[in-house]
Order: sequence, then C-alpha cells, then structure tokens
Amino acid sequence: MNTGLVARTLGTSVVDGPGNRFVVFMQGCNFNCVNCHNPSTINLCDHCGACVSICPLKALEETDGVVLFHAEACDGCDRCVEACPTDSTPMAIDTSVEQILGELRPRAPFLSGITVSGGEPTLQLPFLVALFKAIKADGDLGRLSTFVDSNGSLDASGWEALMPWMDGAMIDLKAFTPVTHRRITGQPNARVIDSIRLLSDRDRLVEIRLLVIEGLTDLEEELRLYARFVRQVNPALPVRLMAYRHHGVRPEGLEWPETRPETIERVAVTLETHGLTNVTVPVALS
Repeated sequence: MNTGLVARTLGTSVVDGPGNRFVVFMQGCNFNCVNCHNPSTINLCDHCGACVSICPLKALEETDGVVLFHAEACDGCDRCVEACPTDSTPMAIDTSVEQILGELRPRAPFLSGITVSGGEPTLQLPFLVALFKAIKADGDLGRLSTFVDSNGSLDASGWEALMPWMDGAMIDLKAFTPVTHRRITGQPNARVIDSIRLLSDRDRLVEIRLLVIEGLTDLEEELRLYARFVRQVNPALPVRLMAYRHHGVRPEGLEWPETRPETIERVAVTLETHGLTNVTVPVALS
C-alpha cells in the first residue's frame, strides 16, 4: 500500500532513536494504555462532528457525514483533539510514500535516520514496508537508518516481511507479568515477548523500554521476572527506563503517582543486581 494514515510528522528529534531523526506518527493503535501521552493517536476518527464547531479557524467542515480537514488553515491549537469524545483526531491524513520522501529530502543532510512511531505503526504494515523499501532504494536517502517504535504486537510473519528494510526496532515491554501488562495496556503481552526474542535473534532489536510506575512495575517480583526474561534473551540488551509522568495522559492516568528519581535509581540497581548489564536511566535523573 502506497498510502498510510499519518497523525503528524516531526522534522527533527533526538529522543526517538539514536542521532537526529525524522519521525512519522501513524494513526491507530491496538493497545489502550492508561499512560499514553499521545491518546489522540489511538482511535480512528468516527466523523461524529463534535470537533467542527470548536475549530476557531474553520479548518474543519462536515460534509455528508464526513469531517474534512483543511491543513492549510490549521494553526495546531489542538482544540479539536481536546473536544474529541473518542481519543482521536480529525487531523490524521492519508499520506503517500512520495509525500514522506518529499519531506525527508531537504532535511536528509542533517538526519541520521527515520523513526516511524504512533499509535502503532505496524498496524499499517504494507505502508511501512513500502516506505522503508523506497528509502533504502533512494540514492540520496538510502544511508538513513530505518527504525520502528512499536508496542511489539506484530506477529512473526509481519516482522519477517519488514525485516529486509528495517534497521532496528524499539519495543515497549511495559510489564512482564500478564496481569500487570493488561492493567496498563488493556492487552496481553505474549506476542510482545515473542517479538523481542525474534528481533534479538535477528539483530534488529535496538532497545526495550520499561515504564516505571510506582506500585505496579517497580515491584521486586515484577523486576525479577523482567530481568530473568531479558537475561535469557541477552543480558547486554539495552533496557531504557522511562519515568511515568502525568503530562498528556488521560484523566484515569492521573490516579497513578509520577515516578520519583529515587524509584528509577532503585529499579536500575535491582535490574543490574539480577544480571542486566545495559540499563539506561532518563538523562535528567542520571
């Protein structure tokens, strides 16, 4: 497929993989994480029209039951997103591979790669394959590394289809015990665990990320099992700890406390005590 539903693009980022990266945020996710900082990328717009009258610049209109977005009139105030009753956005646009390449070209000399995030990018696998394949075949863009920031829910056949064109994947394993993972994401984690094993075996796993939530993912037994799994895959696998923050989360996420620096440090020490050798803490806390 040569088009994908894109929530937005970011011309430069130093937090979405190594180096300076162009980021594509895809619309739609099969997880429903309480902690999600981009909740408007979870669901697809159902054209209910609740956002149309909210827009101060008339960048939205409803025609024959369909909400149309006029990007040229939008100033990015996000009032439509705030008004959406279903955690979606009317601003996601069907975007072609050629359009993404067009955005990449003028920035390419200053970039080390592209990261496709979301939402969950692998839900639009044909577009993802087509985009990465086009980048690798392009004389000016082929040197850029191609990364996916994923929840790990893609099955093995999907990863195999993407593997020839993908340089690396960053996978969120938000919790190891299924009960805790389901409480955070609404979904089981068996396929996430399988994805980590497969990507590590194929030398495509850049890092896994553990969201440290006090009282949930920082518990001793949770960390012991998490570390045992990672140690079995590769004890030197990069594990990045993420501190839970309230910014951007939905109201139910405000019930969980923000992660304290001392908790992050304790989790890092615990994982290292259980045999992991490449644990990274947030820069502000290190």
